[in-house]
Parts: sequence; C-alpha cells; structure tokens
Amino acid sequence: MVHLGVDDEMIQEAENAMGLHFPEGLRAVWRVSNGLELPGGWRLFPVFDPKEPRKTCNHIGYENTKGRWPSMDESLVSIAAGDTGNQLVIKRDGEVCEETILHWNHETNKIKKWGKGFDYVQTKAQARVLKIEKQIANRIG
Repeated sequence: MVHLGVDDEMIQEAENAMGLHFPEGLRAVWRVSNGLELPGGWRLFPVFDPKEPRKTCNHIGYENTKGRWPSMDESLVSIAAGDTGNQLVIKRDGEVCEETILHWNHETNKIKKWGKGFDYVQTKAQARVLKIEKQIANRIG
C-alpha cells in the first residue's frame, strides 16, 4: 500500500507551531494524503514534512503566517487555496478549530459555507492513493 500521508506526530508539530488543534476531519485527510488537488482548482495545504521539504514548501503553517492574506480575519485558518486567490478556511476559537469548511472570498472578504465537507475531501484523498497504487501496479505488472 502506498503511504502518502503523515503521522499524528507531524500533525501535532504543526498544531504546536500554530497554537491550535485541527479538526479531526482535516487530521484524517492528512493521514491519507499530505497535500491534495481537489476538483474546482483547490490545493489543500500539506503539513510540513522535513523529509519532503520541496513537496511541502507551502505548508499550512507558512500559508497562515508569511503567506497569509493581510485582510483575512485572524479567527480564520486557511486550509486550501483556489486558482483565483480565494481560500477554503476553518474558524478558530482560541486553540479549537471547527469542522465546517468555509469559502473565503479574497476580494470581498466575505465567508460562506463551502458546499462540501471533510468526508468529501477524505474520499478524494483515498481516490488519489488508489490511483497511484494502480499506476504502480501497471508499471510492475
């Protein structure tokens, strides 16, 4: 089985660096696939992996500090970037992050509920792993 995810220790390191606790739905996605392209032009931010720094250079910690939009409210944690500059975000209340994924518009600074949730994202992560496994099997077989 192909392992594209990260372990809880790496996720914990990202949480410690950011001073928060990610929702279980996001943690579950990262365990399957650390970084992911989603339909609609969304790129899910990975957790920084010191073994793969080039693949995780725009990690969630970076994107919420140095790469953060200055106009974005501090209670929002960006988890994915879109092709147009908009972001998928989760709300943070102190150290706790909510499970609901929101769409943040960088031009209007408005947020609305995104039509999909972490179950959808996890399904896409699992499909990515299966696709890569098939590609490997086809090369070997």
